[in-house]
Amino acid sequence: MLPSSLLIARKWRDTIKPVYARLTQENLEAARLLTQTYESYVGKTKGELDEAVEGMEENLGYDYRYVRGLSTLLNRRCQLEPRATINPIQARRQVFKIAHKTGFPTTPEERRTILHQAAEELEVAMEELDESLYGDLENELTLKDFKPINEEALVRQYNLSLTQTLLFYSTELTFTTIGNWQHIFKQIKWLGLIYTISRSNRGYSVKVDGPASLFKLNRRYGTSLAKLLPVIIQNQRWNIKAKILRFKGDRRLLNLELDSEKHGGIMKSYELTLDAENYDSKVEKDFAVRFKALHTGWKLIREPEPISVGRRVMIPDFRFQKSSLRVYLEVMGFWTPRYLQEKLRKLADLGDVDMIVAANRKLACRKLDKIGEKLNVIYYKQRIPLKPILVHLRSKKERLMNEQIERLRTEVLRVENPVVEAKELAEKLEVLEEAIKSVLKEQKIPGYALLGDMLIKETKLEEIQEKLENRLRQGDLSLDEASTIIEDIGGRNPANLLDALDYKVEWHGINPRSTIIRRKSIT
Repeated sequence: MLPSSLLIARKWRDTIKPVYARLTQENLEAARLLTQTYESYVGKTKGELDEAVEGMEENLGYDYRYVRGLSTLLNRRCQLEPRATINPIQARRQVFKIAHKTGFPTTPEERRTILHQAAEELEVAMEELDESLYGDLENELTLKDFKPINEEALVRQYNLSLTQTLLFYSTELTFTTIGNWQHIFKQIKWLGLIYTISRSNRGYSVKVDGPASLFKLNRRYGTSLAKLLPVIIQNQRWNIKAKILRFKGDRRLLNLELDSEKHGGIMKSYELTLDAENYDSKVEKDFAVRFKALHTGWKLIREPEPISVGRRVMIPDFRFQKSSLRVYLEVMGFWTPRYLQEKLRKLADLGDVDMIVAANRKLACRKLDKIGEKLNVIYYKQRIPLKPILVHLRSKKERLMNEQIERLRTEVLRVENPVVEAKELAEKLEVLEEAIKSVLKEQKIPGYALLGDMLIKETKLEEIQEKLENRLRQGDLSLDEASTIIEDIGGRNPANLLDALDYKVEWHGINPRSTIIRRKSIT
């Protein structure tokens, strides 16, 4: 974004558009000269750099707002540091303390006298003190380093920043694009924007409330909305419409329309980093940390895929996943009245989606009680309670497990590999691991033996036993060597196999190489 004073926009009837800097030779040359100026002033003060830039505003013959806009972007690529050798605050405090006693100087000589006395008390040279006195002011800072940028990239970024600045005054932003929706939805949630998503044949249409639509113009919210723009224009095709409340005292809304075909080539697209550990609120983060610490076997996914609600979609805050089970959690905190109404309508139209709604008791409304008859609504004060959620998940798992056990009992389980674990078989059959374990204990798979949670072909078991017996005839066999023999043949879980084959392990220390494998029947 740029300061509002540098925004260049053209109004025509009920429309408004930024005045973009085209990628012409003249505009690129101005960007190149400015960048070179910044590079050449490394080691000099910021004040000296600013004077050089002001001179370019007059000599280049461009709208000063364009030059200052480029300069604003280049300033963000500067690393500044104070040149002062002593703390400027300490220096000023000492000088003002003396001046308060002797009277503030009215001549250069009186000023030198005060500086001399202050320097002696601070045990520094007077010249050093004088240089450090205002060394923390921006104009006195030294340009230590500057990160260069290609002139074309700089002009594109300028055009993007112009658009972001104009969007700061929007009441709403509506956009469509092709692809990359999952990333866009995550960004919208991460940035804390108030949104409504509608589904169409071509994808989704998203309407985001602008900062000017809120009760009070919120700079932080406006900045978040501006950060969404680079994410949208990453795609090859996109269309943006916005309502702009630009001029003070004029309540008319102006229309802004942009699309990839006309404007994509003149705006820079860059990646907006998403912090995976960021949560929309402390309440959500606290819940996620406490739930994961329980190791329930359920996978907790934050901001999962959108759920279709008629022609609209909603993005729940969390999804609990275990095998084919999907349970969603929506955390309801602060919403605008219109957004709350839209959220309640979506929740009421969810159909057979298993949704848990955690609502702040202070902000909850009576309409949630009606939804509670259809969805699982729980209330919280400061922290989302875990118990009702765990009870619901356990109930879902047990119900599904019983259904799967009944179904598996009527099917013929087919195993192809000579060795397979219950977990692998469950994944192949798309059932819960607990369900397959229960059925395997009841039913015998022809030609296979069940050792703990592992199925092994009886012929493979005989092969392993034969190898172990042949080795035992040659002398003592250690656990380490026995495990190698079993694994080389294709077996798994040596301890379970040895026990099933009637072997015992005699330990002589904690090193597996010092153990001896013997037949249990031999004493």
